[in-house]
Amino acid sequence: MAITALFNRLSLRSRRIKMALLERHLPLLGTERVLDIGSQVDSQSRQVLERFPDKSRITAANLFPEHLDAIRAAYPGIHTVQADARKLPFEDKSFDLVYSNAVIEHVGTLADQQRMADEIRRVGKRWFLTTPNKWYPFEFHARMPFVSWLPPRWMHRVTRLWGYNHVAGRYQRGNDFSDVHLLTARQLRRMFPDSLVLRPRVTFWPETLVVVGPVAPDGTLPAPPRVAASPSP
Repeated sequence: MAITALFNRLSLRSRRIKMALLERHLPLLGTERVLDIGSQVDSQSRQVLERFPDKSRITAANLFPEHLDAIRAAYPGIHTVQADARKLPFEDKSFDLVYSNAVIEHVGTLADQQRMADEIRRVGKRWFLTTPNKWYPFEFHARMPFVSWLPPRWMHRVTRLWGYNHVAGRYQRGNDFSDVHLLTARQLRRMFPDSLVLRPRVTFWPETLVVVGPVAPDGTLPAPPRVAASPSP
Protein backbone atom coordinates (compact mmCIF):
# COMPACT_ATOMS: atom_id res chain seq x y z
CA MET A 1 0.00 0.00 0.00
CA ALA A 2 1.39 3.38 -1.06
CA ILE A 3 0.57 5.16 2.21
CA THR A 4 2.35 2.44 4.22
CA ALA A 5 5.47 2.68 2.07
CA LEU A 6 5.45 6.46 2.44
CA PHE A 7 5.00 6.16 6.19
CA ASN A 8 7.97 3.78 6.45
CA ARG A 9 10.22 6.18 4.52
CA LEU A 10 9.18 9.13 6.66
CA SER A 11 9.63 7.10 9.84
CA LEU A 12 13.17 6.05 8.85
CA ARG A 13 14.12 9.64 8.04
CA SER A 14 12.62 10.83 11.34
CA ARG A 15 14.62 8.25 13.33
CA ARG A 16 17.84 9.40 11.67
CA ILE A 17 17.09 13.02 12.51
CA LYS A 18 16.40 12.16 16.15
CA MET A 19 19.68 10.27 16.45
CA ALA A 20 21.50 13.21 14.88
CA LEU A 21 19.93 15.50 17.50
CA LEU A 22 21.06 13.16 20.25
CA GLU A 23 24.63 13.20 18.93
CA ARG A 24 24.58 16.99 18.58
CA HIS A 25 23.13 17.91 21.94
CA LEU A 26 24.07 14.96 24.18
CA PRO A 27 27.00 13.19 22.49
CA LEU A 28 27.70 9.74 23.90
CA LEU A 29 31.17 8.41 24.59
CA GLY A 30 30.02 4.87 25.29
CA THR A 31 31.13 5.09 28.92
CA GLU A 32 27.89 6.54 30.31
CA ARG A 33 25.30 4.69 32.30
CA VAL A 34 22.11 4.86 30.23
CA LEU A 35 18.52 4.07 31.09
CA ASP A 36 16.34 3.27 28.06
CA ILE A 37 12.67 3.55 29.11
CA GLY A 38 10.27 1.50 27.02
CA SER A 39 13.15 -0.25 25.31
CA GLN A 40 12.24 -2.81 22.64
CA VAL A 41 13.95 -4.84 19.96
CA ASP A 42 12.50 -3.21 16.86
CA SER A 43 13.59 -0.77 14.19
CA GLN A 44 12.49 2.29 16.20
CA SER A 45 13.49 1.47 19.75
CA ARG A 46 16.80 -0.35 19.50
CA GLN A 47 18.91 2.59 18.36
CA VAL A 48 20.49 3.39 21.70
CA LEU A 49 20.96 -0.32 22.38
CA GLU A 50 23.09 -0.60 19.26
CA ARG A 51 25.28 2.42 20.01
CA PHE A 52 27.08 0.98 23.02
CA PRO A 53 29.75 -1.73 22.54
CA ASP A 54 29.55 -2.37 26.30
CA LYS A 55 25.91 -3.39 26.71
CA SER A 56 26.37 -3.76 30.46
CA ARG A 57 26.26 0.02 30.73
CA ILE A 58 22.65 0.10 29.51
CA THR A 59 19.59 -0.62 31.61
CA ALA A 60 16.52 -1.45 29.53
CA ALA A 61 13.24 -0.81 31.34
CA ASN A 62 9.86 -1.98 30.08
CA LEU A 63 6.52 -2.74 31.69
CA PHE A 64 6.07 -5.92 29.63
CA PRO A 65 8.25 -8.98 30.33
CA GLU A 66 8.05 -10.27 26.74
CA HIS A 67 9.94 -7.19 25.52
CA LEU A 68 12.61 -7.71 28.17
CA ASP A 69 12.97 -11.37 27.15
CA ALA A 70 13.54 -10.27 23.55
CA ILE A 71 16.14 -7.69 24.62
CA ARG A 72 18.10 -10.23 26.68
CA ALA A 73 18.09 -12.67 23.75
CA ALA A 74 19.27 -10.04 21.28
CA TYR A 75 21.77 -8.24 23.54
CA PRO A 76 23.44 -10.56 26.07
CA GLY A 77 24.87 -8.70 29.04
CA ILE A 78 22.36 -5.90 29.07
CA HIS A 79 20.58 -5.06 32.33
CA THR A 80 16.80 -5.38 32.13
CA VAL A 81 14.22 -4.18 34.64
CA GLN A 82 10.46 -4.58 34.57
CA ALA A 83 9.33 -1.13 35.64
CA ASP A 84 6.57 1.43 35.36
CA ALA A 85 7.87 4.69 33.88
CA ARG A 86 5.71 6.59 36.37
CA LYS A 87 7.53 5.05 39.35
CA LEU A 88 11.07 4.01 38.53
CA PRO A 89 12.94 1.76 40.99
CA PHE A 90 16.21 3.73 40.90
CA GLU A 91 18.01 6.19 43.14
CA ASP A 92 18.22 9.88 42.28
CA LYS A 93 20.66 10.69 39.46
CA SER A 94 21.47 7.02 38.92
CA PHE A 95 22.05 7.46 35.17
CA ASP A 96 24.17 9.74 33.04
CA LEU A 97 21.43 9.71 30.40
CA VAL A 98 17.77 8.73 30.39
CA TYR A 99 16.48 7.98 26.89
CA SER A 100 12.86 7.37 25.92
CA ASN A 101 11.48 7.11 22.40
CA ALA A 102 7.72 7.44 21.85
CA VAL A 103 6.66 6.15 25.28
CA ILE A 104 5.22 9.09 27.21
CA GLU A 105 2.11 9.24 24.99
CA HIS A 106 1.22 5.70 26.15
CA VAL A 107 1.48 5.94 29.95
CA GLY A 108 -1.99 7.34 30.68
CA THR A 109 -3.51 10.68 31.57
CA LEU A 110 -1.78 14.04 31.68
CA ALA A 111 -1.12 13.45 35.38
CA ASP A 112 0.49 10.08 34.56
CA GLN A 113 2.64 11.74 31.93
CA GLN A 114 3.74 14.35 34.43
CA ARG A 115 4.75 11.58 36.84
CA MET A 116 6.87 9.99 34.12
CA ALA A 117 8.50 13.35 33.38
CA ASP A 118 9.26 13.88 37.08
CA GLU A 119 10.81 10.41 37.33
CA ILE A 120 13.03 11.00 34.29
CA ARG A 121 14.31 14.23 35.77
CA ARG A 122 14.81 12.55 39.15
CA VAL A 123 16.87 9.52 38.06
CA GLY A 124 18.75 11.13 35.16
CA LYS A 125 21.58 13.61 35.02
CA ARG A 126 20.60 14.26 31.40
CA TRP A 127 17.64 13.15 29.32
CA PHE A 128 16.46 12.79 25.74
CA LEU A 129 12.78 12.04 25.13
CA THR A 130 10.72 11.94 21.94
CA THR A 131 6.98 11.86 21.31
CA PRO A 132 4.68 12.54 18.33
CA ASN A 133 3.45 16.10 17.90
CA LYS A 134 -0.28 16.36 18.66
CA TRP A 135 -0.68 19.22 16.17
CA TYR A 136 0.77 17.35 13.22
CA PRO A 137 -2.20 16.74 10.87
CA PHE A 138 -1.51 13.02 10.49
CA GLU A 139 -1.73 10.63 13.43
CA PHE A 140 0.97 7.96 13.12
CA HIS A 141 -0.49 5.27 15.38
CA ALA A 142 -3.79 4.97 13.55
CA ARG A 143 -2.29 6.43 10.36
CA MET A 144 -5.26 8.73 9.92
CA PRO A 145 -5.38 12.46 9.08
CA PHE A 146 -6.52 15.10 11.57
CA VAL A 147 -7.79 12.72 14.29
CA SER A 148 -5.05 13.87 16.69
CA TRP A 149 -6.66 17.32 16.75
CA LEU A 150 -9.77 15.86 18.39
CA PRO A 151 -10.22 15.55 22.16
CA PRO A 152 -8.71 12.19 23.20
CA ARG A 153 -12.03 10.46 23.81
CA TRP A 154 -13.25 11.42 20.32
CA MET A 155 -9.99 10.41 18.70
CA HIS A 156 -10.28 6.99 20.35
CA ARG A 157 -13.86 6.60 19.12
CA VAL A 158 -13.03 7.57 15.54
CA THR A 159 -9.99 5.31 15.31
CA ARG A 160 -12.03 2.41 16.67
CA LEU A 161 -14.33 2.86 13.67
CA TRP A 162 -11.40 2.89 11.24
CA GLY A 163 -7.62 2.89 11.53
CA TYR A 164 -4.43 1.06 10.76
CA ASN A 165 -3.85 -2.25 12.52
CA HIS A 166 -0.08 -2.66 12.86
CA VAL A 167 -0.26 -6.39 13.58
CA ALA A 168 -2.50 -7.19 10.60
CA GLY A 169 -0.73 -4.63 8.40
CA ARG A 170 -3.96 -3.12 7.06
CA TYR A 171 -6.73 -0.62 7.78
CA GLN A 172 -9.74 -2.06 9.57
CA ARG A 173 -12.43 -1.49 12.18
CA GLY A 174 -12.21 -2.33 15.87
CA ASN A 175 -8.77 -0.95 16.70
CA ASP A 176 -7.99 0.13 20.24
CA PHE A 177 -5.84 3.25 20.51
CA SER A 178 -7.23 4.24 23.89
CA ASP A 179 -3.72 4.27 25.39
CA VAL A 180 -2.58 7.05 23.01
CA HIS A 181 -2.63 10.54 24.55
CA LEU A 182 -0.63 12.92 22.38
CA LEU A 183 1.13 16.01 23.72
CA THR A 184 1.88 19.51 22.50
CA ALA A 185 5.15 21.41 22.79
CA ARG A 186 3.55 23.70 25.37
CA GLN A 187 2.55 20.75 27.55
CA LEU A 188 6.05 19.28 27.32
CA ARG A 189 7.61 22.58 28.36
CA ARG A 190 5.43 22.54 31.46
CA MET A 191 6.38 18.95 32.25
CA PHE A 192 10.10 19.58 31.65
CA PRO A 193 10.61 23.22 32.73
CA ASP A 194 14.39 22.88 32.77
CA SER A 195 14.67 21.51 29.24
CA LEU A 196 14.67 22.43 25.58
CA VAL A 197 11.75 21.26 23.45
CA LEU A 198 12.92 20.79 19.87
CA ARG A 199 10.61 20.40 16.87
CA PRO A 200 12.43 18.57 14.08
CA ARG A 201 10.57 17.93 10.87
CA VAL A 202 10.77 15.70 7.83
CA THR A 203 7.84 17.23 5.95
CA PHE A 204 6.14 20.65 6.11
CA TRP A 205 5.45 20.58 9.88
CA PRO A 206 7.23 19.04 12.89
CA GLU A 207 6.05 15.45 13.22
CA THR A 208 7.98 14.81 16.43
CA LEU A 209 8.78 16.70 19.60
CA VAL A 210 12.12 16.14 21.33
CA VAL A 211 12.91 17.05 24.94
CA VAL A 212 16.58 17.58 25.82
CA GLY A 213 17.80 18.60 29.25
CA PRO A 214 18.68 19.91 31.63
CA VAL A 215 19.48 23.42 30.51
CA ALA A 216 21.76 25.91 32.22
CA PRO A 217 20.32 29.02 33.93
CA ASP A 218 20.78 30.96 30.66
CA GLY A 219 18.58 28.44 28.82
CA THR A 220 21.38 26.70 26.94
CA LEU A 221 22.52 23.11 27.20
CA PRO A 222 25.80 22.85 29.14
CA ALA A 223 28.62 20.78 27.73
CA PRO A 224 28.09 17.15 28.77
CA PRO A 225 30.48 15.86 31.44
CA ARG A 226 33.11 13.38 30.39
CA VAL A 227 32.32 10.07 32.03
CA ALA A 228 35.26 7.85 32.88
CA ALA A 229 34.92 4.16 32.13
CA SER A 230 34.31 2.08 35.20
CA PRO A 231 32.94 -1.36 35.96
CA SER A 232 29.15 -1.48 35.91
CA PRO A 233 27.53 -2.37 39.22
